[in-house]
Amino acid sequence: MYYPDLGPDCQIAVGPAVRAIGWLERGKPFAVGPVDRQFVARLKQHVTDAGKWLPVIAMGPHFCDLGACDGNGGTSNVIVPAETCVYVAPELILHYVETHQYEPPHEFIAAVLACPEQSSDAYVAKLLPFASTWHLDEVGVRRIAARAPEHRKAAAEATAQAEAAKGHFKW
Repeated sequence: MYYPDLGPDCQIAVGPAVRAIGWLERGKPFAVGPVDRQFVARLKQHVTDAGKWLPVIAMGPHFCDLGACDGNGGTSNVIVPAETCVYVAPELILHYVETHQYEPPHEFIAAVLACPEQSSDAYVAKLLPFASTWHLDEVGVRRIAARAPEHRKAAAEATAQAEAAKGHFKW
């Protein structure tokens, strides 16, 4: 599903403070170039954080159609609040950067590098001015953020169980 970079709408948000990032699609142009490894590392933290702040449930997976990517897809998004706007990207943005050399706008790169940990108090404080984007108030934003430890714990337990099960498969 394509939305132009820095446009005011995307699949999960619309509004004057919304900035779509990384909603790429075959046949549509996108910037290509090198990106700083520190940015990639921070982006990965935000994208893969089991406790990331998600105001809506995805309506289905989004798959990469930019090349022979063999089912690379995702159902989640990443939300990065900044001073004057909130950036919204599909979780596939990490794949696009690492595999297809997508170079996001420099203002998004700066916002990712400056963004506090997902769902932290500092993150919530930066996000609150944009809560109405998802028809939320302060209580709603804090309620979603409060679930982060529970989500992180469940993800860690699932990972530990998968690791413990390795090598113990029986027919």
